[in-house]
Amino acid sequence: MTAAAIITYAIWAALAAAALAALGEWLHARRVARLGALAFGPGARPRRWTAVAPVLRVMALAGLAWALVTLLAYNNLARDRDRRANISRHLVVLLDVSPSMLLADAGEDGAQSRNARAGAVLKSVLDRVPGDNVRFTAAGFYTEARMLVQECQDRELILHLTGGIPFHVTYRPGKTDLLKSLNQAGEIMKDLPRKSTTLLVISDGDSVPPTGLKPMPSAVSEVIFAGVGDPARGSFIDGHVSRQDTSNLSQLARRLGGKYFDCNVRHLPSDALRKLNTEDPGAGKWRTDRRLAALIVLMIAAAVLCLLPIVLEYLGSAWHPRAAVPPSQPRTSP
Repeated sequence: MTAAAIITYAIWAALAAAALAALGEWLHARRVARLGALAFGPGARPRRWTAVAPVLRVMALAGLAWALVTLLAYNNLARDRDRRANISRHLVVLLDVSPSMLLADAGEDGAQSRNARAGAVLKSVLDRVPGDNVRFTAAGFYTEARMLVQECQDRELILHLTGGIPFHVTYRPGKTDLLKSLNQAGEIMKDLPRKSTTLLVISDGDSVPPTGLKPMPSAVSEVIFAGVGDPARGSFIDGHVSRQDTSNLSQLARRLGGKYFDCNVRHLPSDALRKLNTEDPGAGKWRTDRRLAALIVLMIAAAVLCLLPIVLEYLGSAWHPRAAVPPSQPRTSP
């Protein structure tokens, strides 16, 4: 069950409980009005503060329904929540797997394949990020983006994706669509915590249309483009000359508020990975998630429903009926 479904079901349960409770309070108020003198003495009215009692009961029953539905939906997610408790950062790698990445024109001597150069760049990044509080996600893109690895800790598994595997044969043939793939990557990252994700795009570039690029979700704190392939000397493939398209990659980086680096010879600078290496300042603090909030609401609602009748019994009215004292019997002389 998704988080959106949990929220929807819990809200509807709370509204239904509140409606039924309000109807019951209205019927109860009508009956009490007829028996006011019997219940509250000559004044026929309770103390003024008791006017909030119906509101408290309605709110408590609504909160109880919301908390129970929320906890029921989270029953199978508790272990996963504990597993994610120490995660504060996410690195999402969007890797170009188009046929042009197999061309050998990268590196200092120009004899390294672009895919191998992408692996070297990725390895340098993984070697400089902390291992305990970062999860790695990788997606490959060609004519579209496809998830390859989701939220793992195995760095070797991520690096294995740049080992020359011809992923492009599983895609529909066509032109590399980097803009569409970036939009799809945004959908992958939208459920991650806010400002917790660094998006690393490794590609040799692509022609980019002027419109159609969607903004990154709030989960993304930094976007980095790493270009591979010789930007000056191209290689012939599929009827055209392919080279690292520095202008389009830098343009995309600017449109997303990120940074572009030519990594054909050099690695990414450490300053570019500063946000990824900086621990979340709120990671060690107490955080209120929806499950914990449901437990708190459940405790408060149950306390109100249990204690309110007792408080009304002893403090709800100034008039307290007492048992009649039997008249004393006259003494009789023996």
